[in-house]
Amino acid sequence: MSSLTKTASAIRVSLLAASASVAFSGAAFAEEDKNVERIEVTGSRIKQVDMETSSPVTVISAADIKVTGETSVADVLNNASMNSFGSWRGVSGYGAGASATSDVNLRGLGSQATLILLDGRRMPGTSSSSGTVADTSSIPMSIVERIEILRDGASAVYGSDAVAGVINIITKKDFDGVEINYTGETPDVEGGESNRFAVTAGFNSEKGNITFTFEHYDSASIYDRDVWRLDDPTYSGYSSFSVVPRGKYKDADGKTQYFTNSDLCAASDNVVDGTDGNNNGSCYYSFGEVTKLFGNVNKNSILSNFSYDLTDDIKFRGRASANLSETNTRYAGTPVSTNMPTMSADNKYNPVDTDISEIRMRSVHIGERDTLTENNAIDFLMGLVGYADIGHGLDWEINAQHTRSTTNSFNYNLINDDIVQDLIDSEQYDIFNTTGMSLDAWNSMMTDMYSQAAHTGVYQAQFNSTQFDGLVSGTLIDDGDFLLAAVGGVEYEMIEFTQTSDPQSALGIISGGSGGDDVNAERDRSSAYIELQSTLPGNVDLSAALRYERYEQDGNIASGYASSTFDKVVPKLGASWRPVDSLLLRASWGQSFRAPNMGEMFAGEALSFERALDTVWCDANPGADENYCQPSNQHKTLYGGNPDLEAEEGESLTAGFVWDALDNWSIETSYYQITYDNKIEVVGVNRLIAEEAANGYNPDIIERDADGRIDVIHSEYRNLGGLETSGFDFVSRYSQETGIGDFSLKVELSHVLEYKSKSTPESDWFEESGLQDRPDWRGNATLRWDMDNWSAAWATYWIGAQESGNEEYGVTYLADIPNYFKHNVQFTYTHDWDGSITMGVNNAFDKQAPTWYDGFYDYRDVNIGLYDVLGRTWFLSVNQKF
Repeated sequence: MSSLTKTASAIRVSLLAASASVAFSGAAFAEEDKNVERIEVTGSRIKQVDMETSSPVTVISAADIKVTGETSVADVLNNASMNSFGSWRGVSGYGAGASATSDVNLRGLGSQATLILLDGRRMPGTSSSSGTVADTSSIPMSIVERIEILRDGASAVYGSDAVAGVINIITKKDFDGVEINYTGETPDVEGGESNRFAVTAGFNSEKGNITFTFEHYDSASIYDRDVWRLDDPTYSGYSSFSVVPRGKYKDADGKTQYFTNSDLCAASDNVVDGTDGNNNGSCYYSFGEVTKLFGNVNKNSILSNFSYDLTDDIKFRGRASANLSETNTRYAGTPVSTNMPTMSADNKYNPVDTDISEIRMRSVHIGERDTLTENNAIDFLMGLVGYADIGHGLDWEINAQHTRSTTNSFNYNLINDDIVQDLIDSEQYDIFNTTGMSLDAWNSMMTDMYSQAAHTGVYQAQFNSTQFDGLVSGTLIDDGDFLLAAVGGVEYEMIEFTQTSDPQSALGIISGGSGGDDVNAERDRSSAYIELQSTLPGNVDLSAALRYERYEQDGNIASGYASSTFDKVVPKLGASWRPVDSLLLRASWGQSFRAPNMGEMFAGEALSFERALDTVWCDANPGADENYCQPSNQHKTLYGGNPDLEAEEGESLTAGFVWDALDNWSIETSYYQITYDNKIEVVGVNRLIAEEAANGYNPDIIERDADGRIDVIHSEYRNLGGLETSGFDFVSRYSQETGIGDFSLKVELSHVLEYKSKSTPESDWFEESGLQDRPDWRGNATLRWDMDNWSAAWATYWIGAQESGNEEYGVTYLADIPNYFKHNVQFTYTHDWDGSITMGVNNAFDKQAPTWYDGFYDYRDVNIGLYDVLGRTWFLSVNQKF
């Protein structure tokens, strides 16, 4: 068609009005006698072909999802090419409930720069993100109608914190009948078997409909030892916090020495004897032998959508959902590391007769650190959607929504450092076995000591949100040649977030868990927005949006109490032009800002142990301490909030075209450019060490002991000096009917031209695109074949090669990363009883994920967020409708 119909124009206006659920979950009521045809636009009822706007949107339909071979929303999103550098997948060893969640990271700008919506409304957030990042693994796969990814940032209507883009997950509505789905997966590695069972039921009447979905998911754990090459002779995933204690002391010449009982090393399990035969050195512990990579997971999800026509022009609608999950993870026995014990020279069990300044020990004798994490979330939405016969007609809606997300985490077999110190001082325990006990007797003694110091850590978090909002939309002018439509709305949200650890962990006397990062904060968010859409002669569309957003938040900090206010007006402009029927040219520009969340501002310091090579000390003391100068060496690191943070601000530009080259072939290309100022990040330990090497010693960031080695690293949240990224997206679809079946091909590519940042306004730009973990190419291709009752699909995922980054980071031990291809294959038979059976294999050629280091192999030596570490995985899916 050479010009847009009024119907198509109205639909496109509704689509652009992003937060207006008229487009995604509301309704527009038709009146046959009106000049402008008004149609209901809910979920999959939007069937018009010409749905492209000035903003690039990737639509992943339920059929597209099925042929990917992936069985969760989290994995589907993680494989999207615009998820440039991969995203978080829950693994053992992370606190605040993070080991049980997944997220998405568009453009590599961080998960908090991507807004996740469910039917056009914000999803409940996780406690590990202070409620600002949704858990994409919690969404029932069977209820997903489609996923829409808005690829330009700075959406002034969806929410100003959508810096990198918006992901809107649309659920099935108006479903009638019953549908049962089952999927089972079995990887080639030991463990990891999973089952996903879902039942969906729906009922429609003349007045409304109700849809209900229940989904159960469970998966068995996978141990690190079954994934990583622990028998590789270059494997270096060992810790000096070992089952056999190691003491640090000064010899008569003032030189640092270490004492370890070499006899115990030789006799103990799961250790590597690093002593020199004179008890000088370390008895290294291979913790990867006992830890879980992915824990046991058990999830139950419920989601219901319902609507009812109160009158011809007013509809009552709502949504209710609940997600309940339990995850059991395991990390190695606790290293007594928060406050390392000491031993005085006059202790009768002191093996060196001089003060031992620190003792490295691990409570393997009482078992591993097991963590049970319970994540629960509920979400209720109720609202009225209506139509008023005023002017050209007005659509309106008012809504109330309440969300509560809770996390309870129980960490078993932690250690109370104070008790361990008291027991050593009591001279009841010969931890170095200076008396020559048998191994069994010494183990029994150590079990008794650790049992007295054992502690169960408790972490609890709760996020509560109550929101009220309303909007009005309609056509303001329609004279046949010119159409102007508008949507305007307001939102008010009240948020409470608490995060607490048990008192002993909060005091910093417990090893093996996290604590000290307590948060008690409140936040109010007020928003108002307006968007205008005009259709001009010559097939030109223009849009303009403006949003005012204000955050008021306060919380407790170590020094007492802090409060802050952030507000900003953010605009967005868009234009599209269709010079011929088959070609659409478009561009958009906008600004955004994101206020710091409550954890980033108000959290106390939490303990972690980060791996890094201390290039500052090791370069100055070559060969002095090979045990210390290892890239896998762990350093005590404290992460904390920063009440002086400023709000992030961004600006984005996109431009591109959509070309229907043939009836069965379409091409879309988009260029994006994002400037991100004051980006809030916890700077990585490697980079902090590199900054010290360049700028000099700063004890506020890295504390060093008397020998100059790292003692403690402080890595609070900070505003970076700036971040800029740009690149291209390319999407092409082709279909062909033949005598041997129907074929369709979809190709999606993303190329990062630049990704550079600087830690302060005065710093030099640091270009990371194309370096390790920053691939500048990602893509996927899906080939599908259908004939009669049979279909097959082949999906290929590509991650481009990356350079080591040795020169940029000032190191020599990182490896170049080769191109990575993963192939998923499946076959489906659709039988005559309204159901189907699908069999397939993901990572069909068992492609191994590339590793970080050159010349040696370390524990979890892979970017799990980017690569498949499980290898070949078989799956079976069964679908039946009634």
